[in-house]
Amino acid sequence: MRVYAVDIGATAIKQAVVDTDQCSIVTALPVLRLPPTATVEAVRQRLFGALIEPDALTGVDRVAIATTGAVDEAGMVVRAGGIQGYSRVQWQTLLATWLPELKERVHVINDGMAATWAEYQRRGGTGNHVHFTLGSGIGGGIAIGGRLVAGPGAGPAGPGHILVDPAGTDRCSCSRRGCVETLASGRAIRLAYQRAYSSAQATPSGRNSRTPTLLELAHLAQRGNPLARRVFEDAGHYLGVATASLINVLNPETITVGGGLALAAVTASGGSGGYLAAAQQAMREHAVPRLADAHLELAAYGSDAELIGAALLATGL
Repeated sequence: MRVYAVDIGATAIKQAVVDTDQCSIVTALPVLRLPPTATVEAVRQRLFGALIEPDALTGVDRVAIATTGAVDEAGMVVRAGGIQGYSRVQWQTLLATWLPELKERVHVINDGMAATWAEYQRRGGTGNHVHFTLGSGIGGGIAIGGRLVAGPGAGPAGPGHILVDPAGTDRCSCSRRGCVETLASGRAIRLAYQRAYSSAQATPSGRNSRTPTLLELAHLAQRGNPLARRVFEDAGHYLGVATASLINVLNPETITVGGGLALAAVTASGGSGGYLAAAQQAMREHAVPRLADAHLELAAYGSDAELIGAALLATGL
């Protein structure tokens, strides 16, 4: 079965046609860039514009949307902190208004849960599995005994909101402080670098140069910049603390990490050390000793996991 899959993030919308029988991307479609401060209206315009392109839905059986934010059982986006106005959005209804042929053919799922499902199925779909989607924020999910852990209403807040530092001062997208997202995400890494750089340079407020992008920081770390390396390693430590909590409770067979930050971390480390190594070390230090031999694996589907997982869920696989 072929599915038009969409992954809505805070900075861009990825899209592709997915063959769910082969769990593969048939056609990679252009990435739809969002404004620096994204709004739900910008998302709607980009998505509708793509779907009404001639032949966009030819040969497609379903439309699957993986999206940032909390999504309830009916597929409504309850709230997504990274996009202005993105709350109580029912994509099924909106799309069917413009494209009646999509009625009953649209499936919406949280992006982290979609990625979790893809990675879980790739590994056989049995046992316990934990997945972290690492990007501007941190998402992911848990699968147990062949099913996603969804829960009632909009489901769990997700692994990005595990408390790792009760004394943390930065406010999370969930409104609390001390979540792993505030200390181990791409946004957290950039903020930590900017603060440390400003402090080291004693630069007056408002006169500092722009904060490097995550990829720019990864290249700085790769070339041995000590500050860039440090902020990646510090962030990785907190991811490991969060992961240890899940290991102690669930004893998962596998823990996978994916998303743009995971890929940047590989670049930053130059193949050794860095973010993922720091996460692995902290995980072993904080996990119950008999479970401490667990290890992190990079997502097999890389940046395609959300698209493939959403497509699989849309077709009941």
